[in-house]
Amino acid sequence: MDALLSIENLRTVFRTNAGEIAAVDGVSLSVARGKTLGIVGESGCGKSVLSLSAMRLVPPPGKIASGRIIFDGQDLLALPDEQMRALRGRRIAMIFQEPMTSLNPVFTIGDQIVEAMRAHERGTAAADLKARAIAALDRVRIPAAARRFDEYPHQMSGGMRQRVMIAMALACGPDLLIADEPTTALDVTVQAQILDLLRDLQVQTGMAIILITHDLGVVAEMADEVAVMYAGRVVERTSAKKIFDDPQHPYTLGLLGSIPKLEEQHERLLAIEGAVPPPFALPTGCRFHPRCVFSDAACAKTDPSLRALGDAHEVACLRAPVETIVDVAA
Repeated sequence: MDALLSIENLRTVFRTNAGEIAAVDGVSLSVARGKTLGIVGESGCGKSVLSLSAMRLVPPPGKIASGRIIFDGQDLLALPDEQMRALRGRRIAMIFQEPMTSLNPVFTIGDQIVEAMRAHERGTAAADLKARAIAALDRVRIPAAARRFDEYPHQMSGGMRQRVMIAMALACGPDLLIADEPTTALDVTVQAQILDLLRDLQVQTGMAIILITHDLGVVAEMADEVAVMYAGRVVERTSAKKIFDDPQHPYTLGLLGSIPKLEEQHERLLAIEGAVPPPFALPTGCRFHPRCVFSDAACAKTDPSLRALGDAHEVACLRAPVETIVDVAA
């Protein structure tokens, strides 16, 4: 299936007193129309910077140093700023991580949705924009949408604010939705409602979704394909089914092993020792080797690239496939 978005060898850097550091370092991935790509990893792995790079919204002192971002045949990095602004919001939209800080507290919900539409549809009558904004609120299952149109963010719960963010992102009918931790800080019941809503809207509109998360439960619920990120790089990439049935990178195995299982209530949870290294102090060789229980001398010397392990399964590990590692995750 043809990719709607294809990211090729992307490198996003930040200038610091210690020099230039790469938050995203040589990442390649793609998502097809109507499909969901899950990008998973711990905090600090670069997944949010990757999503901002795809929107060309990397804040200073960051910049995209190299690579290509191909959206529907266009290289976004080659577009003039004006064309990118026209594309952003209309054809590519983003739900940011924290709805309370993403919404302006001094404007009503309706004003903010209308503003998002007006940026791309100048000349449209105000009454038409209001009607469409109310319809957008209704579509994301906000009750009494016409009344909520005139409310302020503080008058809504966290779950309702997240629905508003989704309504705003989808108001112009984008082909691609980037959702950065869309269920963070929401309780489990509301999380499930938001995921159900996103899935239903995807079926209705045919949009592609890039889902940024640290929660493998969300990945299992939503994703068709998965890219596991660590220290600015993709270390494993395959289908969601294979990630859970046949994981091959030790980091992926560690993430899966740390998930509580109802059938193993008395088993001690596995933990990945240490933390993601900061981009200014990366280890030599494999970036995961200081935390990997399966590493050997070669892992400290050789930096592995993604390589194929059968059909549509790539992993950046010198020791993969390793049956003993698979047994640990079973």
